[in-house]
Amino acid sequence: MEKEFESKNQTRLGEDILRRTAKIMLLCFIASCAEEPPPSSPIESVDDRLPLSELILQEEFWEGSSTEFEETFYAKEDGFEEILCRKEGDSPFSGLIKIRARTGSVSKTKSYWYGKPHGDFFEWHENGNLKSKSQFKNGMKHGYFYIWTKDGVVYSRRFFEEDLEDFGRFKDLGASESGKSLAAIELEEWEGNGVEFYKKFAGDPKRGGMIHIRETEELYSGTITAMDDKGRKEAVLRFSKGKYHGTISKWNEAGSLWEEAEFDRGKLVGYTIKKGKPFDATQVIDLSKDPSSIEMLFNN
Repeated sequence: MEKEFESKNQTRLGEDILRRTAKIMLLCFIASCAEEPPPSSPIESVDDRLPLSELILQEEFWEGSSTEFEETFYAKEDGFEEILCRKEGDSPFSGLIKIRARTGSVSKTKSYWYGKPHGDFFEWHENGNLKSKSQFKNGMKHGYFYIWTKDGVVYSRRFFEEDLEDFGRFKDLGASESGKSLAAIELEEWEGNGVEFYKKFAGDPKRGGMIHIRETEELYSGTITAMDDKGRKEAVLRFSKGKYHGTISKWNEAGSLWEEAEFDRGKLVGYTIKKGKPFDATQVIDLSKDPSSIEMLFNN
């Protein structure tokens, strides 16, 4: 009976190890294969593999939304480091974390070992393109750190070895050398409706304010194509350092060009189209109803 009991225990232990091994292999496959960067930007692997025996006993897998992540984990200060811990049990996390966006698509993956970043970290843009890849070793930056725009252009590329940056690794660091933020580059040509607009921008130029990028609070320079809720073009607005600059065009609900004006750093300098008709610069302006409006002729 004792030999039979020992045999069953050994069988169960063997099956348990096989299940855990299969689980870890699956997680490694998800992390290393499903999130490959664009072919135009190859990334070398510098991950130092841990003993399989330790992975089997320690690795976990967590998946959820960003809100659920904040509810489940917290960063615990440990000297000069931060250790990712579960709130329940106050224990350091080891394993893979997958965070999903509201649409259900994967937005981030993270890898930890005893609460410290270890392995590859990935992040994706809303359109599904890879946004960043970074590599860590036992809490230190160790490997390639890439950032891409939503269109796949390299914004930044850097390389670290145990937290020390190798500045001679690349001939250029990407689009970041322009001095513009990633948000400023991505929003130079933007199209969307009113709800989407106020997620990306803040300010109201119609009331004398200046437009800035909500995420970075930079004054906006670029072109915005405003669409209504039915996908029809309402306006094309051009800005320089937060102010109207260049040709500003607006359409009515019928799709006809209703107004077109020229601005110079926020100041109106002339109309081309007004109320759907070519503007007549020689027309007589009636000031009888509001004599004070004559000031407008000299303040532009």
